[in-house]
Amino acid sequence: MKWKQNWKQSVPHLILAAALVALVAYAHLFFTTEMEQQQPIKIGFILPEHQAAEPWYRISYQGLADAADAMGAEYFVETDVPDSPAGMEAIDRLHAQGANIIVSATYGYGDLFQTAGQTIIPSHYTGNVRTYFVRIYQLRYLQGILAGLKTKTGQIGFISYDLVPDNLQELNAFALGVRRVNPDAHVLAAFQTLAEGTDENACRLAARMVKDAHVDVLASHRSNDAVAAYAVEHGIYGLACYDEVPDDPLLLARTIINWKKVWSSLLKDNVRNSNPLAFYWFDFNEADMALTITSPDVTDAERAQVAQAEDELRNGFEPFSGDIRDNEGNVRCRAGEYIDDVTLRQKMDWFVEGVILYE
Repeated sequence: MKWKQNWKQSVPHLILAAALVALVAYAHLFFTTEMEQQQPIKIGFILPEHQAAEPWYRISYQGLADAADAMGAEYFVETDVPDSPAGMEAIDRLHAQGANIIVSATYGYGDLFQTAGQTIIPSHYTGNVRTYFVRIYQLRYLQGILAGLKTKTGQIGFISYDLVPDNLQELNAFALGVRRVNPDAHVLAAFQTLAEGTDENACRLAARMVKDAHVDVLASHRSNDAVAAYAVEHGIYGLACYDEVPDDPLLLARTIINWKKVWSSLLKDNVRNSNPLAFYWFDFNEADMALTITSPDVTDAERAQVAQAEDELRNGFEPFSGDIRDNEGNVRCRAGEYIDDVTLRQKMDWFVEGVILYE
């Protein structure tokens, strides 16, 4: 497949897409044991250019602010920070204000943070780094179950950003959820680069899916809910990830992540320098995740199926386990096996059975 080589070449720059990965950069103090315990905690938060108002960043930042307030920590914000040497000016300003921990809610500052010294940057970089993310794919699995239950045409659309392992991980988890309840359904998957994936372009793509492929449920992995809003406005079911779209019978559900809990764990562990992990990956319980069903169109029986799967996740079930084949018929996982985290984060370059690449 032509795209395989392209995403491999882009991994050092994209790293944790879809979702949109978060990173933490603890400049100057993270890897030292010499920090005085009485030293005040001061957190610097940097946001990317032109995206600070997007729900992903807004909700993540609010979680950080709530966690910092609970700890009695100060925090400072720099917005419109470029992923280039010019971004060092923002880091320098944060240091000048006394920030001893620097964090971000996006993966795009890898090279910049490497330049900054002792930092935490995205997981595919090496060196003195630590990163974090949430296993959002577990939420995607639940979304897929709901989509599989509600589709009548058997055609479900999923719009994501760049074709990289993390985005494939989330798409595939969604498709596994669909297949759990509706093995005959198909997930039409479309990928747009960060630059090309504007709201307008994503909605045009959604319109084409609905018109040409008879898609009747739309999901997405983006920094906002533009695709879900399009679905509701045009009379089909949508799945939201944030709080942008008001409750509506056509809005099936929205996902919830307790970012305050995530940030509290990260900040406390690393201020104390008490956790040797190079990468934190918070699961369903650790991030207090949930799928909130908002539509009265979802029957009690359908709600019960989603609730059962959610209980399984809370009790340790892993979507990427057991018998899994890709969409070319190759066995990717067998009964009693799990797909390991390194593969999920760095090596996934295939679609699960039932996924069709929509171009």
